[in-house]
Amino acid sequence: MLSADSIYTSAITFVETEHGRLRRKQRGIDKKDLQAARKYGVRYGTHPRPNGDEAAMYVYQDLTYIVNEVTGEEVTCYAKPLELEEVPLTEEMHAEYTKARRKIQDDLDCWTSNSVLVVDTSGSMKQADVWGTRTRLAAVWVSIALDFLASRLETGEGGLTDVISVVTLGETANAIFEEEPCSWVLYNKLVKLYSETLVAPRGHGPFLPSLRMAETLLLRNPNASCAVSLTSLSDGRPSDAATGYGLDKELCYQIIENTVGDLAKKFGRRLTFKAIAMGAYDDFDMLKRMVDAADDYGAHADFCLPSMTSSALGDVFTSVATSITSTQLELTDAKSKKQRQVRSILRESRSKAGQAISRVSDDDFWIYSLDLVKRKTYEEWIESEGVNKNRRMHKYEKAALQYPHARYVAFAKGPFGEGAERFAYRFFELAADCRTIVGKAMVAKESRLILDVDCSDEKARKEYTASFCKTQQLARRLAKEFNDKLKESYRVDQRTPTVSFLDCSIYELDDPELGVLSVLVEDKLDHTKWHKWNCNNGFVDGMKEAPVFSQESLRHAAVNMTRVALFDGDIIEEGNEEEEDSSDDEKEALGVPSEKSAIVFSPFEVAQAFSHFSYRASSRKRLVCDLQGVYDEANNVLMFSDPVIHYYNPGGFTCRKNVHGRTDHGKEGMSKFFHTHSEYCGHLCKIVNRGFRKVRRFDKKSKDHSEYAQNGYQTGLA
Repeated sequence: MLSADSIYTSAITFVETEHGRLRRKQRGIDKKDLQAARKYGVRYGTHPRPNGDEAAMYVYQDLTYIVNEVTGEEVTCYAKPLELEEVPLTEEMHAEYTKARRKIQDDLDCWTSNSVLVVDTSGSMKQADVWGTRTRLAAVWVSIALDFLASRLETGEGGLTDVISVVTLGETANAIFEEEPCSWVLYNKLVKLYSETLVAPRGHGPFLPSLRMAETLLLRNPNASCAVSLTSLSDGRPSDAATGYGLDKELCYQIIENTVGDLAKKFGRRLTFKAIAMGAYDDFDMLKRMVDAADDYGAHADFCLPSMTSSALGDVFTSVATSITSTQLELTDAKSKKQRQVRSILRESRSKAGQAISRVSDDDFWIYSLDLVKRKTYEEWIESEGVNKNRRMHKYEKAALQYPHARYVAFAKGPFGEGAERFAYRFFELAADCRTIVGKAMVAKESRLILDVDCSDEKARKEYTASFCKTQQLARRLAKEFNDKLKESYRVDQRTPTVSFLDCSIYELDDPELGVLSVLVEDKLDHTKWHKWNCNNGFVDGMKEAPVFSQESLRHAAVNMTRVALFDGDIIEEGNEEEEDSSDDEKEALGVPSEKSAIVFSPFEVAQAFSHFSYRASSRKRLVCDLQGVYDEANNVLMFSDPVIHYYNPGGFTCRKNVHGRTDHGKEGMSKFFHTHSEYCGHLCKIVNRGFRKVRRFDKKSKDHSEYAQNGYQTGLA
């Protein structure tokens, strides 16, 4: 180890070099920093250089600078490497780790996530151009240890049932860590790997060996309630064609692309795939193709090119951890907190599903004749007499196929779309030749999850589809009322978009092997124009990510929701708005033009206002959200599909749960919506939510809340 000699204050001129400028640019070091290091830094002993000159090292603050002592030329510079310290472990922590390792091997159903990190260890990863670490590879170990592992352990988002494997991408694929529990023991192993440089970058960087090993590790566990993650990091193109595989470049690329696509085909939305590029290399085409292949089958796929700093690389690994947590939350039942099983099925690529066809094939579709198909439509009416007089009633009526010449239906073997709750399949009605498509292209939807109910799978499917259909038709009715409200107001310009939900019906397919398959069918929208305006977790279009609600913030939102429901303290100050516009209302009633001109509202404003309106129009019992679909510019209408309806009736004798399916989060869902909607509640909300009778104010002297709750609500949707 070098010892400090003295403070060097020589007047030798500072001479820049091309190599030195490149290194400073890569590492974000300013020329002035080097001048300060030369003037004030601690000088260490000199070293002979090949040309006979001597190089000296100067250390100033966190900067190390190497200079040619004879010519004054800069040689290189780098920041002081980050230091990681092992976490002290107790005997109890070691015992828990050992127990978890055993359980992971013996009980595959206990896994909550399975992550494989593929790390490039080829020779180019030894370059020292990442600020804060000695080499590129060292920066990767730091980011995995701190941002992927330690942060999850500290927040509680990662635990002993989250399984992690680290595979090297190099001439020989090797699992450095295989199926390790997320723990401080693994963290210490990573610290040792980093501090002692146990893995040295060398050789070429073929992709296929590491991808095949990653595939084996990911497919080992068939547990369909487990979140799955694959992260592939490289600083260049694959070298498979140059390492003895006997394949040309494009064929290698195709095999790599197909390997990732096949994984996404099996896992779909459960899979998070991140391709991380490092360095100034401008050809990361293969990584991008891998991302496209995963995305085509519905995986959460991203290409990331962080700047050459440890913090930027750490942000990417943090995003991987966040995505895993989101998938785990999606696969956890809100009531029981148990993991939910996704149906094991191979997906169909979106690109293939998007192709226009006129005929179907047996390879891609199950085909059912007319005698094996039953179609039902949802009918709704208000009873005019008898004990149910004035009560809204509904039933499912048997109906013919949608197109008179149809004699068969075709149901795709794999889904091309996948949401949190549903699979979407291509669906067609066919002519008598059993191949030719008649009518429009349609979409069939069924539950993505294995329904956990105390009845047969066939009955569960029927009940699920019936509930789904009823929810969408209820949303259609509310949409019509909303459009009528828009037409009534002189302030809303006729160029403002209206809203609509796709009409839907139920098809029951009598399959000889699977029994009766009950699916909801609707017209197919253009998925290249698909958009989500809000979600059922407080997300609003424009946010980078869905808001995270702590227990405290959720309680605060619930209290505010209670205030809204009980005391009419809605986001809109209705009393002031009504007083302000009373003169305009009178003019409107008399047919006199108002001084205020009509406004053209955007699709975004219309979508948010409709969700708010649905709450008011249903006597504050329901709220329609998760608004997604297509904006049909030609007809100026927002075409929605797959709505979520939250139901909460504080005036009821019992608090019914999941009235509109698993995505119905009741009061909590409403609270989250209004918590974020307060920032987006605009003028259109004020317009469409006027005219509803206010709830009677609660008499503070009375303690009988139930009387208020039962009598205070006005009539509305049942």
